[in-house]
Amino acid sequence: MPRDDLDKSKAARAGARRLIEQTPKALAGLAAMSGVAYLAGSIYTKAYFSEFGASWILDELPAATYFSQSWVPLLLMLYFGYLTTTNLAVIGSQGDVTASFRFRLSVAMVRYGSWFLLALLGIIPLLSTFGYVMSAIVLSMIGVAAILLLFSSTLELIVVRFGTLNTTLNTNTMGRLIDPSMAYIAFAVIAAALYVVPVQLGLNWARIDKQPTSSLLAVYLHSDAEKEYRLLFSVGERLYVFPAKFEGAYPPVRATAIVNVGFMPLQR
Repeated sequence: MPRDDLDKSKAARAGARRLIEQTPKALAGLAAMSGVAYLAGSIYTKAYFSEFGASWILDELPAATYFSQSWVPLLLMLYFGYLTTTNLAVIGSQGDVTASFRFRLSVAMVRYGSWFLLALLGIIPLLSTFGYVMSAIVLSMIGVAAILLLFSSTLELIVVRFGTLNTTLNTNTMGRLIDPSMAYIAFAVIAAALYVVPVQLGLNWARIDKQPTSSLLAVYLHSDAEKEYRLLFSVGERLYVFPAKFEGAYPPVRATAIVNVGFMPLQR
C-alpha cells in the first residue's frame, strides 16, 4: 500500500511538472486566441452595421467594442484551452496516450468535425440568401460550438504529436492515430469559418433588428417626439438611432447625444 501511494505521488508530481512546462505555450496560445476573438468580433460588427448601411459608425467605435461582440466565444476558447492544457498533464502520467478515451474522442472530432463544419459553411449562406434568417442564425451558433470543439481537439493532437509527450507513445500507433494532415485541414476549415460564421451572424441579426417588431430599445427624439425610433448602438453619451418604420433597404441611421433622446414606456 505505501508503495502504491508513493507511485501515485510521483505520478502527480510528474503531471504537475509537465503542466508547468506547458504553461508558457498555453499562455502564448491564449494570447493568440484573444487576437482571434478580436478579429471575429470586428468581422461581426462590420457585417452588422453594413446591413444597416451605417459602416461609418465603425470610424467612431473604440477597439474594446470588438471584444464586447465576441466575449462569449473568447471565454469558451479560454475554457477549452484550459481543458486541453490540463488534460496533457493527465496524458503524460499514462503509459500510452491512446488509453485515454477523451483523446480518442479528440481524434474522431478532428477526423470528421472538419467536414461537418465545412458543410455548415456551405449551408448557412444559402439559408441566408433565401431568407431563412433564424435557421441561418441557429446553424451559425452551432458553427461557433463546432469551431471551438474542433479547435481544442486539433490543438491537443498537435501538442501531443509534436510536443515532448510523444516520447511516451508507440511510434506506429501515434502515426496511425495522429496524422498531421488532419490537423492542417482542420485549421484551414477553422480559418474559413472564423470569417464566414461572424459575417453570417452579423448580417442575419441585423436583418432581424431592422424589422418593425425588433427587440431593440424603443426611443424618441425630443425634436421629433411623435416618431418612434430604435436604439441601434451607444458609445458613452453618444447614441445611434433609426426610425422604427422606414422605406428602402437601409434605415436612415443618425447619431445624437443622449440628452436629446427620451425612452418609450414598456408595452404591457
